[in-house]
Amino acid sequence: MFLISRLSFYDHHRSIGIKVNIILLLLFSSYSRTVFADNQLDSLVHNTEFWRFMAIFLGLIQFLIIIGLLVFSYKKAKQTQKVKDLHQGLTEKTEQLSQEHQLLRSLMDNLPHLISFKNRQGEYIEFNSAFSAFVGKTRSQIEMHNESDIFKGKEADSVKEQDKLVMNSGVRQQASSWMHNATGQIRLMSISKIPLRTHKGGSTGILSISQDITEQHQKETIYQHRNKMLEQIAEATPLTEVFNSLIQFTEEAFPGLLCSILLLDKTGRLLQIGAAPSLPDFYNEAVHNLAIGNQVGSCGTAAFTGRPIIVTDIDTHPYWQDYKALALKAGLKSCWSIPIKNRQAKVLGTFALYYREIAEPNSRQLELMHANAQLASIAIEADRMDQQLHKLSLAVESSASSVMITDAELNIEYVNPSLVQTSGYGAEELIGRKAGFLSGEEKEAEIIRDIWSTVFTGKIWRGERMLRKKNGDCFWVMSSTSPIKNQAGEITHLVSVSEDITLLKQDHERMEMLAFYDPLTGLANRRLFKDRLDMALKKAIRQQSHVALLYLDLDHFKAVNDQYGHDAGDNLLKEVAERLRVAVRDSDIVSRIGGDEFNIILHDLQNAEDSELVANKILSSVIRPIDIGNGISVTVSASIGITLAPDDGIDAKKLIKNADVAMYQSKQLGRNQFMRYKPPITAEG
Repeated sequence: MFLISRLSFYDHHRSIGIKVNIILLLLFSSYSRTVFADNQLDSLVHNTEFWRFMAIFLGLIQFLIIIGLLVFSYKKAKQTQKVKDLHQGLTEKTEQLSQEHQLLRSLMDNLPHLISFKNRQGEYIEFNSAFSAFVGKTRSQIEMHNESDIFKGKEADSVKEQDKLVMNSGVRQQASSWMHNATGQIRLMSISKIPLRTHKGGSTGILSISQDITEQHQKETIYQHRNKMLEQIAEATPLTEVFNSLIQFTEEAFPGLLCSILLLDKTGRLLQIGAAPSLPDFYNEAVHNLAIGNQVGSCGTAAFTGRPIIVTDIDTHPYWQDYKALALKAGLKSCWSIPIKNRQAKVLGTFALYYREIAEPNSRQLELMHANAQLASIAIEADRMDQQLHKLSLAVESSASSVMITDAELNIEYVNPSLVQTSGYGAEELIGRKAGFLSGEEKEAEIIRDIWSTVFTGKIWRGERMLRKKNGDCFWVMSSTSPIKNQAGEITHLVSVSEDITLLKQDHERMEMLAFYDPLTGLANRRLFKDRLDMALKKAIRQQSHVALLYLDLDHFKAVNDQYGHDAGDNLLKEVAERLRVAVRDSDIVSRIGGDEFNIILHDLQNAEDSELVANKILSSVIRPIDIGNGISVTVSASIGITLAPDDGIDAKKLIKNADVAMYQSKQLGRNQFMRYKPPITAEG
């Protein structure tokens, strides 16, 4: 008992130890009665060693049992603590997951993108606020529902097809789709769909992330279409084609909108269809030649007032009272129209957007309307300018006048057919050369300087120029050269318009010949002779030199004329004229003053004897036989009278009279001789 009490040293296990000792004693008592006889049992009871052994044995067994109980109790306590720890960990993990879920939901709800999760059955199991706001449904209306419950018609079919493609391919898919939002607006969505899988690769559903790219698409579309429009305008694309492209791009940028462009006619009072491919034909026919005015629909009023007219409800707006039946028949509910104006703010037409719903334009649509009206204005003005240029080009191409355009450095850039025909050069032979290439004048550089000095002051240079053809012949033109300036006022080109005046020049020369020269002999006539005599006398006085005047009359010319005819007489006169020209210097003047009479002016003589030498030379030349035609040769002589200035005077009339008197004196003395004028002897002398 002492050992047992010693072994039960743990207070909290004392009761267990006592219970164990009692059980062991009972077991031993029962066992000893079975194994030992009563006398043997009594001897054992009184045997001290036996009880000592039993005490040790029982204490050992008790110890082992207590150790086992302690180990069991420890393990049980440890397991209990582990369970408690696991429970606490699970609780904390659950709270953490809940917090993370709330954080994730908050994050998703604050993203502008549309995010949704579908299970394998195609049912929505999670989504963010942007998604529910876009489709216009509550959580209960979306959760565990498929696309057919969320979207309508073709849009639902499109979503289903996209999901099917993702599930079958197992790879991410990207697409863009036009979809209606909760307010009925159609938006372009960039959709990315990602397949969701377990760690073993099994499919669990689809993650869908959609972004509204309508604004970006519209900006890109507007930018691209503006560049396309400007390219078409620059390439002189037909106006109707430009308008159709403008409308096509607008309707692509804003699906659901229908566009029209109306143009004012030449009177400025009627609107006519420029382009409206998406509107019904009956509607276009009805508004064609629409008279503009106040409260005449959106377009008629916009053209009349020059202000944008925004009608959000055609059915109730007063401007549409006379036209709402037509609009409703065409399915049109709203119409926004803006006037198309040129740079001078003159109305050219209208640009209108129609909508099949009651609607008001947003800022992007208003911006597009103004931009398109400006593009339409540019296209209209460019088309009209092209038409004017075409007319001008036809006029220039078919003009009888020669036209040349050069750059500021006088390099030829254009020549019209008339100049090509006149010059004999091909256009390709002239373009790229200097404008002076055609000049036939020695003073071309001086003429160019004169042209530049004139045009650089903004004036037009006009003057006669002699040009040279490819074959070397010269021709005369009356040319006008004008400067062409850019917007900065700088001269960039010169345009020359020339009229061929060669025939006029020749006519003028012929008229001049008739006015100053004898038509038969080509010698100076009486008029030119007097002018040259006055000039010679002035020069003689200025230089203190002598001038001789010879008056020549043919002897017996009348007989030749009477015998052989006037043609023979003319031939004789022409030959005599040529011999006279040869007999004198180039600076001397030979003239025929009528009939068979000739006057000769000899310049710069040193003395009287010089004139007599020339007179003898003339007499010798004239008296040689002359062929008068038809094989007939005749001989005539001449009588010459000579007078000198200033010796015999400086008055032209007096000198002519003196020479005439001297000539008659030579005739009286026998002809074929000359006689110098001698003043008559007066009574005083």
